[in-house]
Amino acid sequence: MDPVGAGRPQPDEPPLAADHQSRQLHPRSVLFWQVENAVLALVLVALVVVSVQTAWPTSPWSGWVRGALGLGLACTLFDAAVLIPRRYRYYRYTLTAESLLIERGRLFRRRRAYPLSRILYIEARQGPLLRWFGLYTVRAGTIIESAAVGPIDKNEAERFERAIRERSP
Repeated sequence: MDPVGAGRPQPDEPPLAADHQSRQLHPRSVLFWQVENAVLALVLVALVVVSVQTAWPTSPWSGWVRGALGLGLACTLFDAAVLIPRRYRYYRYTLTAESLLIERGRLFRRRRAYPLSRILYIEARQGPLLRWFGLYTVRAGTIIESAAVGPIDKNEAERFERAIRERSP
């Protein structure tokens, strides 16, 4: 029995700086998303509490606002404890000689391919929170849309940028 692919012509393109395997985001991505979620929740809570105490302290709507605030916090906790780890588990990206492939989701799966020949720019972003975690987000843009991959570490971001710049026009 012949091995799979034996006797078939192999592509004569040189290997890409990427290794063609599906990769997962950096493990600190989960903690980054959870902290980002917590910061946003704290800002929203502060805004709601200040507005309820100053604008409507005796209003009959203040009870509803407090209930909505509690529901929002419960949803935030559910997101941090359940949904964010699942988002990490089902987020993959692959860099091949021809395209960037991004796969997300389990229930609603989304698979997008961006041909490297159509990518016009690539940038590595690092805001204050990403810098604190030592992570980057790499964004590649075509004429119509852009795709972000991350959070990933510095070495992966540099490898990613280099590989795309080698192959894009």
